[in-house]
This record gives sequence, structure tokens and C-alpha cells, in this order.
Amino acid sequence: MKDTQCLGILLPEDGPPDYEWYGLDRQCDPVANGLPSIAVGKVISDGHHEHTALMALGATDRLAAVGEPLVRDSAARAVVWACTSGSFIGGLEWSLAQSRELSQRLGVPVTSTALAFRAALAALDQSRVDLLSPYPPAVTERLVQFLHDSGVKVENLQALDCPYAADSHRLDIVTAVSDFASEHRASRNPLLVPDTAINTLELVETMQHEAGRMVLTANQVSLWVGLRLLLRSGGPARYLQALSEAPLPSS
Repeated sequence: MKDTQCLGILLPEDGPPDYEWYGLDRQCDPVANGLPSIAVGKVISDGHHEHTALMALGATDRLAAVGEPLVRDSAARAVVWACTSGSFIGGLEWSLAQSRELSQRLGVPVTSTALAFRAALAALDQSRVDLLSPYPPAVTERLVQFLHDSGVKVENLQALDCPYAADSHRLDIVTAVSDFASEHRASRNPLLVPDTAINTLELVETMQHEAGRMVLTANQVSLWVGLRLLLRSGGPARYLQALSEAPLPSS
């Protein structure tokens, strides 16, 4: 029997038709893998990794208009704004307000990918990370500041300078992780790979093997936090790795 819980995912609609969220529920046996049904709401976007465009993308009214049908028509009981850059670009307080206002508008718990990274690192008691950012340097700096304001220090950093989400989507992310790890062999910090445009769920184990340490990706933490908002434990181990048993902080 299909799981009756529904997780709503707000996802930028910026071109590529094969984002992994679109087929996640169909590709897996929800009962066997501990997944709810997943309803995706597409937020129209040009995919530009630029401050003004990302601030507009993350506007509460824009997101709420897509989120409301997820709750009303798909019976989503929690919603994740699955866009890293569109949830950190305005800073930590902006990000928290975005989530709070959406929750008030939609009437269900709402969080975002940026806040999911923050929650995951807190749950794992990690305050030092390395960052493999697909974004241009200026946007990457905003993410570093967001993490700093969340009590997390970025020690090693590479910006891959993808101007659009479609460019991120085309990355050979396993090779990028392997190359980064080779340059920073001494580091044991968790490696963050943001941007939900990058399909990573089926690659988490491979990336961790290549890096020789924990890797946290945007879709990985978004799925984890969504399950926790639905008060579900566990989840597919091949996706969630160390997060599968990590507690979700209350704040």
C-alpha cells in the first residue's frame, strides 16, 4: 500500500527535466525505503545564480503561491523549499523569516535547504566544514556568511563558478568531489555540496568513498529534514548515510 503521508517540495523550475525530485517517489518503493509520497511544486525561475534574481526567487509571496496547492490539493503535511541559494542569499535572519512566514501562510511546517544544512550540521555536532560550491564567488561568499552566522566555519573552499542552475546540473560532481578531496587530503571536515540542481542522492555513497569522509549534499539534507518534519525516523540509508539516525534540533 502506498504511504499516505505527503511531503511537499518547492523546486525551482529552470529547465532540466530530470531533476531527481520529479521521479523520487516513482523510482522507489515508499514502504521499503521509508519514504512518503512526494509532491513537487514548480517555482518558475531563470536559474540565474545572481543576487537580485535569487532574492526575487526566494520571495515569500512567490513561494506561497506554489506551496498552497501542495497543501490544499496534494495534502502535503510539511513543505521544504528545495533551493539552497534561494534560501541563504538574504542571510540567516532572512532565511528564518522566509521559513516562518511560509509556515504561517501554508499552515504546515516549512523549512528550506539552507536551514536543512544548518540543522544537519547541528545534529551531527559539526562546526567546521569544507565547501565545494557550484556558485559564482559572490554567491558563494553569501553562503559562507550564512554558515558563519550559523556557528559554522568554512575551512577549505572551492567555487566552481556556475552562472546558472543548468550549469550546476551538468557538473560531473563525483569527479569534482574527488579532485577537491585530493587537494585537501588532510581535512576530515564534512564536505558540503550545495545546489539542489545537482542530482546527488544516488551518488552519496560514491562521493563519500571518493572523499574519504562525510559528504552532505543539498538534496540529501532536504530529504532528511523533510522526513523529520513529518516526524519520521530513518529513511533510505544509501541517501541519508549518517543523517539517518541524527536527531533534528528543535531550533
